[in-house]
Parts: sequence; C-alpha cells; structure tokens
Amino acid sequence: RPPATLRQAIKRPEFLRTSAIILVFLIVASLLVAWGREQTLVVPGRIVKDSRLTRQDYEHENIAATESRRSEAAAASPFIYAPNEAVLDRLESSLMGLPTAVAATDSLTAVADELKADFGLTEATLQAVRPFAGPGGPTDAWTSWSDALVHSALIHGPILDPETFQLFSTQAATNRALELPGGGLEQPFRGEALNVTSLEDDAVPPRLLEIVRRAGFPESLVKTVAYRVSKEARPTLKLDRDKTQALREAAADAVAPTMVKHTAGTPLYRRGDRLTQQQLDEVLRESAVYAREASWAARWIPRIGMGLLVAAMSCFLGAFTMMTYRRIARNPMRLIAVCLLVMLMLGITVLVSVDSPSIMVAAAFGPLLLSTAVLRLAYDRRLATAVAGMQAAILVIALQENIGWFVLLIGVAMTLIAQLAEVRSRIDLIRASSIAATAAAIGTVVLGMIEYPVFGNAIGQLLADGAQAGLATIGVGFLILGILPSIERLFHITTGMTLAELRDPRRPLLRELQQRAPGTWDHSLQVASIAEAAAESIGADGLMCYVGGLYHDIGKMHKPQYFIENQHGGENPHDSLSPAMSLLVIIGHVKDGIELAREYRVPREITHFIESHHGTTLVEYFYHAAKQRAEEGGDKESPQEVEFRYPGPKPSTRETAVLMLSDCVESATRAMNDPTPAQIEGLVHDLAQKRLLDGQFDECPMTLAELNKVKESILTRVCAIHHGRIAYPEEEDEQTERLDLDDGPAAQTPAAS
Repeated sequence: RPPATLRQAIKRPEFLRTSAIILVFLIVASLLVAWGREQTLVVPGRIVKDSRLTRQDYEHENIAATESRRSEAAAASPFIYAPNEAVLDRLESSLMGLPTAVAATDSLTAVADELKADFGLTEATLQAVRPFAGPGGPTDAWTSWSDALVHSALIHGPILDPETFQLFSTQAATNRALELPGGGLEQPFRGEALNVTSLEDDAVPPRLLEIVRRAGFPESLVKTVAYRVSKEARPTLKLDRDKTQALREAAADAVAPTMVKHTAGTPLYRRGDRLTQQQLDEVLRESAVYAREASWAARWIPRIGMGLLVAAMSCFLGAFTMMTYRRIARNPMRLIAVCLLVMLMLGITVLVSVDSPSIMVAAAFGPLLLSTAVLRLAYDRRLATAVAGMQAAILVIALQENIGWFVLLIGVAMTLIAQLAEVRSRIDLIRASSIAATAAAIGTVVLGMIEYPVFGNAIGQLLADGAQAGLATIGVGFLILGILPSIERLFHITTGMTLAELRDPRRPLLRELQQRAPGTWDHSLQVASIAEAAAESIGADGLMCYVGGLYHDIGKMHKPQYFIENQHGGENPHDSLSPAMSLLVIIGHVKDGIELAREYRVPREITHFIESHHGTTLVEYFYHAAKQRAEEGGDKESPQEVEFRYPGPKPSTRETAVLMLSDCVESATRAMNDPTPAQIEGLVHDLAQKRLLDGQFDECPMTLAELNKVKESILTRVCAIHHGRIAYPEEEDEQTERLDLDDGPAAQTPAAS
C-alpha cells in the first residue's frame, strides 16, 4: 500500500481510538519507569556494577553513636538513696526516751520487759544509762550522740536490704548520691553498708558496734545502743528507683545527637564493592533526604525526560500497529490486549525487582519473553520483535541498567522468536525455550564479564544470575504450554499444535464426514495435499492450508447425494430440481459447513477456509441452465448473474486463496477423462486467470509472482496424482467399463465443485 500522509492518518476513524489507548499506556509506563528509577535495586552481599554518589549536602544523626553517648551519660548518673525516715524516727524516739524511761528505776526488775528486750538491758547497762537522764529529758550529750547515730552514722554506714546492699557495695562513691532533707543531693556519697540479714542473729555484728562508736556513745553504752539498732532489723536507707530513673533519663536527654555530615559527590559505594548493610542503609537514607529536600527542578526534570522518552516509544507502538497491522488498528480490543499485555509484564518486572532485587535478572527475562512469545504466536515475528524491543528499552530504563542489558534482552527475545516459527507439538515449544534459555544464561555471564571490574570476585554471582536467566526462560516455555489454549481464545489464533490436532482424521467431525460423504472426504484429502504443497512454495502456512482443505467441504455431509463425488454413478437428484433449487442446495453447503464448524468449535481461521473457498464465484452450470430454461420458456427477464454467485466472503489470506485455486483445479481435473499434463497445465492456467480476473484474489495479499509459483506447484502435484499407468491386457474390460461410468450424465454436472 502507498504510504499515508500524516493528515490522512489523522483523518482515519481508528486514529482517536488508537491515540486514547496509547495515552493510557504512556501514563502507566511512565509511572512505572519513574517509580522504578527512584528505587534502590541493590542488596547486601552482591558486588555492585556502578558507583553511586551523594547528590546533595545533608547530615544525619549517627544513631548508634548517639545511643552510646546517652548510655554512658545514663550510666554516669548516680543512684539516689534516701533515708528510711520511718525506721530512723522510730530509732531516734526509742533512743531519746531510754534515759528518761529508766531514770526512776532502782533495779532491772522495775524495767518493762519490752524495754529490756529492745535494748538487752542488764544491771550494769542500766546503771550506765541512768546518769544521762536530765530534769526534762536526756542530757545534751545523749541527745547529741543519738542525733549523730540516727542522722549521720546510720546514713553513711547504712543498713540495707540484700538487693540494695549488693548494688551499694559494687558502686563507686561517685555513682551514688544521698537525697538531703532540703531536696539537694550529696555526691559523692561515701560509706560502708551493712546487710540487714546480718542482724538476724542475737549477736551484734562488729560493724554495727563500730557505727555506734562513731556516733560518740561511750564504750559502756555501745553494745546497748547497737543491740537496739540490731533489734530494729530494718534498712536505714532505701534506693529511690523512680528518682534514679528520672535522673538517668534527664542525663541521657541532655546529650545532643551525634551528627554525620555528607557532602555532594561523596561516594556511597564504588564499582566493584561488595555492598554492606551499612552502605545500603546510607543509600536509603540519602534517597529519602533527596526526595524530601531536593529542588523541584532536580526531581522533576529527570522524570519529564523519562516521560518524553517513553512517550516516543509509545507513539512508535501506536503508529507501528496502526500503519502496519490494520486488523489491530480497526479492532481496538486487539490493541488494548497488546498494550495490557505489555503493561502487565512491565509492572511485574518492576514490582518484583523493587521488592526482591536479588531476583531482578529473572524478573527481567521472564515477563519480557512471555509477552514476546504470546505476540509471536498471536501475530508474527515482526510485531513480536518490535514490541520486544520497545519493552526491553523501557525495562532497561526502569531498572537503571545500561545498553548492554538492552542488547542481551532483545537478543534472547529474538532467539525465542526465531525458534517459534512453527509450533506443531509440545516438544517444539520446549526446544525453543531451551535454546533461548541457553542463550540467556550464556549472554548474562558474558555481559557480567564486561560489566564487573574484577571478574574473579563475581564468578559466583555471575553464575547465579545466569542460572536465573536460564530458569526464567525455561519457565516461560512451560507457562506458555499451560496457557496456550487461553492465548488462542483471547487472540483468536490457531497455533501449529492445534492445527496438528485438527488434522487428525479420527476427530469426530472428520469421522462423520468420512462416513456420510466418503467421496467428499477423498476430495478433501486431495485438495489438502495440493494446497499444502502450493502454500509452502510461497512461504505460506502449509499446515493451515492442509487442515483448511480437510474441513472446507464439511457442509456437504448434510446432503452428500447432491454432489457428484458422492453419487457413484447413481441417479442425479438435480435432474428433478429447478436450477434455482439446485443452486440453493449447492450454495447451502458453505452455510452448513460454517454452522458445523461453530458447533464443533473449529477455530476461526479454519472457518474462514470454509466460508471463502468459493469466494463470490459464479455457479456457472446452473446459471446457464437457468438462462436456457428462461429462453425456452419465453421469459423476458433473463436470470441475473449475481443471483447465481456464492455469498462469499472472498479469501483474505494467501492460504485461503491457495485453497480456492487448489479446490477448483482438483474438482475440474476429477471430471476430466484421462487428463494429460498439457491438459492439466492449461486447466490450471485458465482457472487461475479466471479467478484473478473475477476479483477473487483482490482482498488477499498474494502477488502475481506468488500466484505463478502456486500454479506451478499445483500443476506438479496434480500431475503426480494423475500420473499415467501401464495398461495390462486383463484390465482392458475394467477400463472400458470405468470410462463408460465416467462419461455418464453425473460426470458432466459441475456440482462436483
């Protein structure tokens, strides 16, 4: 077709539909690319292929260092000890009241039993205490000693519970503080503690005697006072945990965060480094800071650039499909299916790569090759290659890879496309995916040898990446096997595997044709064989032509006796019918065939062979018969030629055009008496010329050069079928009888076609 101008393309009705679909594709693809490029696609433990630099100045808190300093500050904060006021007040009251209580007693017997038990009084100690009773209470000396004991000696030589005693004994004085009555703190707080459990025995610990002496009590009273303290058996100090914790928290909060400064251009990691978790954390931190603090231009100019690049590729996809694949442009659902397929595969690749960068190689190969295989099976190599190239380019941009990865991806995709030229069995698909998997694995390793600065350090990583690529490609082959029927239904295509199944003569529809119309079945076999050879001579699909030949006349099984190949020399039913009625029967086999094809779910491509194998040709025999009857009957209106034509459609593919010509040649040669090669050649030329001039090939892409090749192939094949045989004498009578049958009235009826 001549190239269309831009104005002509815009005026086409499919332009707006295509533009709307491509716009949606552009938006989705641009979002995927922009989002993918802003993600961190590296994992700890892998060797990185490129360096990454800090994009702007920033600083961040070194959390570990800050926490360490705060822990040190908290540890340096003192533990707060507070006097046990209840115990000390009780001791002070008891000591201050002792001299007065015993002042009026003459002997120990006059002292209350509780008092004797609390102080362990004896006659000697009683006499030692009595002198310290004054007129209004204890003497000043006794008061001073008691006050020193309670408010000093038992504070700096405290009695503690076991847990607090352990803590107190292992702390430095600088790490202890005494809470003073006015709210202040005494720090450092020095002293030697006494475990309260040591007071459980009747014997007074020497340490407690020393504490009492330190308070100033005379030696004669030390044991008595110490005995009273021992009988109390309560801690004189307690640890104030709430204040201690509050003080530690305040000390930690007072520590300023430790900040680390980063300058733009500083490497976050270098090419060839084995990435560490710390480097990855820094990369993620830098990305977050950049996204939050970078200028509008710094963030949006790259996005706009990526969007324009994706827009160019999207426009290429739209223009390519609209200008090259008219059936896609005319049917928006086909273009939507192609775009949805590519968008879905792009989305899977980007999402999986971001979520699990360690399997990014498999995520890149798998979806790309899946969409490539689907389009190759659904359409052809050209569309599959174009879409694979565009998808590979978008993937490389989204995954932040270089041109080497684009070359590798498109190379593996084209390898798979080349191997999927014809898929007639499962082994063909497995073999194609295996070859592509080998290419993917080797290509990945070779590309890694170029990209990594030190190959020796990355051998294990390269082999793992190669294994990922190979397994993903093999997986695509098995996945295609599973979803192939769905692909065929979605895109209305028929693959070689389905065609191979359809050509099986044991299929129910073909078995019924064999039983009800054996002559038609034999004719179909001959047509299929001729059409297959002719199609292969011009590079068309020979298998599809063969299957189309088997099914093209299935409609004849409804009324097989009305067709010459099934009459076997018997009575011709058309002799009792008018030409118009005979015409309806003959033409009806096309409609009946279409209905049977739908009933048995024959693919659309094969159904087109049924509906187009006669095109809109003229049923000449009955047309001339009708004209003759009209002339003999004196009718003024002669039948119109258009009334005696098949309803069509005309062949729209090279394969259906080949079948049309093969069908009419086989039918015509079947009606010839002892055809010679010269007669067959003339017949083939005349029939091809007649179909060409009648416009039957106007809607198919067959060229005149291809038509000549088809004619030559049909001629060769038909001559081989009707080759000469040696006439044996004993067969003379049989030949004469056969010729008599072939020359009968039925043989002259063009209904054989």
